[in-house]
Parts: sequence; structure tokens; C-alpha cells
Amino acid sequence: MSSRKAKLVIICEDAQQGYFARRFFYSMRWGKSQVRIEFRPSGSGSGEQWVREVYAEELKSYRKSHVNRALVAIVDGDMLGVRGRMQQFERRCEEARIQPRHEKERVAIIVPTRNIETWIEYLKGNPVDETTRYPKLQYESECQPSVDRLVEYCRSTGLPEDAPESLHMACKEYRDRLSQL
Repeated sequence: MSSRKAKLVIICEDAQQGYFARRFFYSMRWGKSQVRIEFRPSGSGSGEQWVREVYAEELKSYRKSHVNRALVAIVDGDMLGVRGRMQQFERRCEEARIQPRHEKERVAIIVPTRNIETWIEYLKGNPVDETTRYPKLQYESECQPSVDRLVEYCRSTGLPEDAPESLHMACKEYRDRLSQL
């Protein structure tokens, strides 16, 4: 049983990102009852757009809550990359008339680029770049060994230098915004 008191809300594009996130956070000692994961309902349009829209609402809720909480948004970088997606999140906040996340808020934005399959392929031990589209897994659970490898990196030496830039940035988001909970 975890001693963490925070509630963690994770919003993501699809079941693959959701499985990856669930496995990662549970392995990092977040209790199952502390984590809520939501992903775009099938047939409801663009996943990354859905995440940005829900993010604005969840950010409002995060700020109103008196409970120690954290919020994570996961969205593929596609061809925009991490910085391009971060700018979209800021614009969405402006459109919703709320302040973008503050440096001290426990709000992380994770942007696997090109997509989560890039990270999975890299964590399998294969060379990758962030522009190639890697194949989707047949079953979401097939990413389990890759997530376990990421957890090992997080608990020991950190990521190798050749890891994708977006994965380095995601680890920094986790370290700076969530690891102290």
C-alpha cells in the first residue's frame, strides 16, 4: 500500500497511452485507488484535441481542489514535437480564459514524439528517431517490458543519452512536477 496522499488524474489519447501510463505510475508506487485514467472515447474525433480540451477543464478542477492532487496530460507530438504541443496547451488555456500551468503546480504534460510507439520501440533496445511512424502493438499490454525498462532507468542511472529527446523531457516533467508527491 502506498503512503502517497495525492490523487493523480491522467488524461491521454488512447488505450495504449493509458496502459503505458498506468503501468509506469503503478510501478512508481502510486496506488490503484489514487489514479484515474481517462482517454478519448472511440469515435469522438481527434485524440490530441480531446486531451487539450479536457486538460483545460481538469486544470480548473485541479486548482479548485483542496485535496493534494496531480494532473498529467499525455498527447502524441506527431510532427509538432514537444514544444509545438506545449504551445497548443497554452493557447487552449488562453481560449478557456485560465492561466496556463505554473512552474510549481503538479501538472505535467508528456509528449511522446512522434508517438508512444517511438518510446516503446526505443525501450525495446532498438534505434529510433522522432519522425518515423513505428507500428502499433496488437495488444496494449505488449508494452509492459518497455515500461518496466523505463522504470528501471528512473530508479537507477537515468535515461541513456541516446534516448529520444521527448522521453528525456517527459522524465524531467515527472522529476520536476510529480516525483516529490
